[in-house]
Amino acid sequence: MLVNNGVQEYTIHNSSIQTGTNMKTLTEKQQIVLEFLRDYSSEHGFPPSMREIGLGIGVANVSAVRGHLAALEKKGYISKDTDKARSIRVLHLPSAFSRFKKKLHEIVSTDKGVYHRVVYAIAVATRGRSEIFSGKAGEAMVLELDKRAVEHGWDVLDRKVEADHVTLIVEVWPNHSPELVARRIKTAGDSVAKRFMQQKRGKTKAKTKTATKSLWADGYAITTEIDRLDELLQMLLEGTKTSVRE
Repeated sequence: MLVNNGVQEYTIHNSSIQTGTNMKTLTEKQQIVLEFLRDYSSEHGFPPSMREIGLGIGVANVSAVRGHLAALEKKGYISKDTDKARSIRVLHLPSAFSRFKKKLHEIVSTDKGVYHRVVYAIAVATRGRSEIFSGKAGEAMVLELDKRAVEHGWDVLDRKVEADHVTLIVEVWPNHSPELVARRIKTAGDSVAKRFMQQKRGKTKAKTKTATKSLWADGYAITTEIDRLDELLQMLLEGTKTSVRE
């Protein structure tokens, strides 16, 4: 066990976690793509297009997106029809495996297997410092974060939801990269904002989708040194232009 600045990292090298399936290991980017497919389909009721996948994971090259999808299909995580748009179907979900690994972590007490946990302190800000999460929307965001934490096998150590930013200190599995965790926080916020926009403004589904697409500022702040979170948050907020309110 390593302890750095109050952050405990349990490092264990175990090659064989048996899941009862022959699923092949995903690369970090493949897992990000798969999680995006799952989240998008859950939110919208239909799969994303190639372009939407690229936008969602920050990849401009459609060929690269196509390559990730081909790898996921070959490994048995998704299926799709080659001659039909929006036909991707997610067959296996990483979040279920995360919960399985968490259960193993709780019951295994021998030296035969060691499991690694990482603590991230993360901050994300709204685009233009827009005050999206004030009042009831902020309360809903707290509940949504707790829900997502359960789904993904996270342990939330601390969280703060402000009108224009969210901070989260969370213990995760090592295959949950900073990029993946930040995206999941933003996805949770998109869900809350979409719901409240529909309630407050009575917008159509299509208009709401456009409105929430640019909800978040580019980038995020992350550290494993928890006491540096406030410093990095301030840098993130200072680098985010404030919206002009008429």
